[in-house]
Amino acid sequence: MTIDTAVETKRSSDGLGYRAKIGLLVPATNTICQPECDDMRPVGVTNHVARMAPTPRGAETGDMEAYARSLRVSNDFIKDAMDSVLHCRPDLIVLGHSINTFRDGPAGVAGMKKDLEDHGGGIEVILPSLAFLAALQALGLRPHEGKKLSFITPYWPPADEQVRSFFTQAGYEVVRVIGFRRPGAVEIAETPTSDVIAGLSELAKDPVDAIIEPGSNLATGRIAAQACVWLNRPVVSCNVATYWHAVRQLGIRDRRSDFGPLFANH
Repeated sequence: MTIDTAVETKRSSDGLGYRAKIGLLVPATNTICQPECDDMRPVGVTNHVARMAPTPRGAETGDMEAYARSLRVSNDFIKDAMDSVLHCRPDLIVLGHSINTFRDGPAGVAGMKKDLEDHGGGIEVILPSLAFLAALQALGLRPHEGKKLSFITPYWPPADEQVRSFFTQAGYEVVRVIGFRRPGAVEIAETPTSDVIAGLSELAKDPVDAIIEPGSNLATGRIAAQACVWLNRPVVSCNVATYWHAVRQLGIRDRRSDFGPLFANH
């Protein structure tokens, strides 16, 4: 890892988080986001986790109407977790819950970001969907230039359509989505690595500019980094894009090679 503190100022006298303290909000059922973010944590940065109450999804029973309704819940469960983590005075908050950040397109997500930041007294909140847009820009894949994306997701069709719509409205062409249709939130984290590799390999058969994995509870951080090499194109994992965007927004420019081209080159 290359550490660059030349242009940074010490944020606090915190014994470990002297460069930054990050508040990390994760669903109660999520077992992947926290450890992946901890693995990416630069020296002098600390992550402080608050867990959000689970929301019923309907996937466990195959009820797609209930599943679709769950995608429209209010932000109150996020705000409750924010209230908890704000006590440690974080420099920035990362939302480690992705699917709700894709609803209503970029304009709707901008409203969600403002709502959460107003609730937190102005502290910046990093949302996964907007982090993906920043990551694509950094990788040279600008919107409205005919760039093509495909996706592997842990989701069912209503959520897959929400992701597709977001990126289409953002100015990208979505070629294909492979949804694993995991039977429950905890089961997302139990997705076999072989399924992830097979899905990525299948999507790579199409002439796409990048492959995206938008779920924060699907363990793809290091798999995506390796897949960039053997698929010869960017493969962007949710937690990597989100945490990369967070530390860059904090002005921390440390580079590392084990989580792919975003952290290595941008």
